[in-house]
Amino acid sequence: MSNPHQPHLPPEILDYIVDLLHDEPETLKQCCLVSKSWASRTRKHLFANVEFFTADDLEAWKQMFPDPARSPAHHTHTLSIHCIWAIEEADAEDGGWIPTFSRVNGVWLRVGANPTSLNEFEKSLTLFHKLSPLLKSLRVGTLFFQCSRFWNVIRSLPLLEDLTLIGNGGDKWESLPAVYPSASPAFTGTLELDLFPMEGIVRRLLDLPNGLHFRRLVFSSRDQEDLRRMEELVAACSDTLECLDVMYYLFTYTSPASVDLSKATKLRDVVFRPASLNIAWITMVLQNVSPEHRNLQRISIYLRYNLVLAATEPDAMQDVGGQWLDLDHLLVQFWESRSIRTKLVCSAPEEELQDMREHIGRLLPEVMGRGIIDLVE
Repeated sequence: MSNPHQPHLPPEILDYIVDLLHDEPETLKQCCLVSKSWASRTRKHLFANVEFFTADDLEAWKQMFPDPARSPAHHTHTLSIHCIWAIEEADAEDGGWIPTFSRVNGVWLRVGANPTSLNEFEKSLTLFHKLSPLLKSLRVGTLFFQCSRFWNVIRSLPLLEDLTLIGNGGDKWESLPAVYPSASPAFTGTLELDLFPMEGIVRRLLDLPNGLHFRRLVFSSRDQEDLRRMEELVAACSDTLECLDVMYYLFTYTSPASVDLSKATKLRDVVFRPASLNIAWITMVLQNVSPEHRNLQRISIYLRYNLVLAATEPDAMQDVGGQWLDLDHLLVQFWESRSIRTKLVCSAPEEELQDMREHIGRLLPEVMGRGIIDLVE
């Protein structure tokens, strides 16, 4: 019998306290030592994200939880797997190990890079189908996609909202028959593409009968073909697009084709993360952000000191100097006349931060002193 004089908290207060610690795993582990009732409350946070990077990780899980049905797998919402072959073997041995992760709605899968055998890819497809009833987020990293099979997986996930594809996009899309699902995935979240080439998957996405409704688009663009595909996706999502986040690899000072943002009037954030510096391209994109973009709140441009220096070497100054001035005026225009928060985030080694401040000050004299520039290590 419990001691009526012993202080205690109502269950709902305990739940609230533990929920506040959801992103502090070390503290949650200490909470497990308080009592069995606290341990059960912390498990839903401690095991919300489970990662199996190696077969050793999987073996450690099996030893800790020998009975799959009594493991905390039902608390897992995001499952990261980098050893798909080991997962499949465990599932075959235990007669249904994967379905114990019954509430998973997000999968991050890294498939091996060796295309000589498709066995590993076939296993990943099996995993998707076992987890598909609740799957809303799919992230796949590989150097090889079996395109037709992968597209069938995508179209078989009716609740899918977020899609991330990283790797080699394959070269067999043109010869494949089009496959149209009876009901398209929701696709109302984030689309992230770091594929080369990306034409195949973009064409299939654009052919979906119910259209695309992504709120966030994240791209890594390597050439003008990628920029064209990106513009097509921006146009397709113009009614819903709120954030555009672009990493680009454009190693020339000539201006490539711009991306038209004029119809995406729901944009709230525009982010540029240059792996190479093309000031003219950034300026061209921002110039078609018209006054009708009343929802736009922030423009962020991330620069690295070495890129700034490379772009302003004496041989390049004649081509680049005017481009920096155009960007300078444009950012101030957004800042002053449109009340849009603009930010240049410039990273440099600690010993060179002051040099970078002076360097940026010469390139962008108007934005200095206005809070537009952040210098970080």
